[in-house]
Amino acid sequence: MDAVHAANSGTRTNNNVPEEQRRLPEAVLNSTILRWAFIDKAISSLGALALAWATIVLLGGFSTLIKQKDFWFVTIISFLEATS
Repeated sequence: MDAVHAANSGTRTNNNVPEEQRRLPEAVLNSTILRWAFIDKAISSLGALALAWATIVLLGGFSTLIKQKDFWFVTIISFLEATS
């Protein structure tokens, strides 16, 4: 009876163990991957917005209203975003 009791005691959940210790080992990995996916999506979205803004400034006729230095910055941003 002791062998059966010892085998079954490992399968029971212990309610005295804190919840942090009952989490699955891959839970930390999953949350890290989810966090990096969100950051990657946010950066990608900002890049798309920068490309759209630069394209609108260059092709939308605003190039005559901005300074030449700003025009070249917008041009460089456009090419960098388009190639990446």
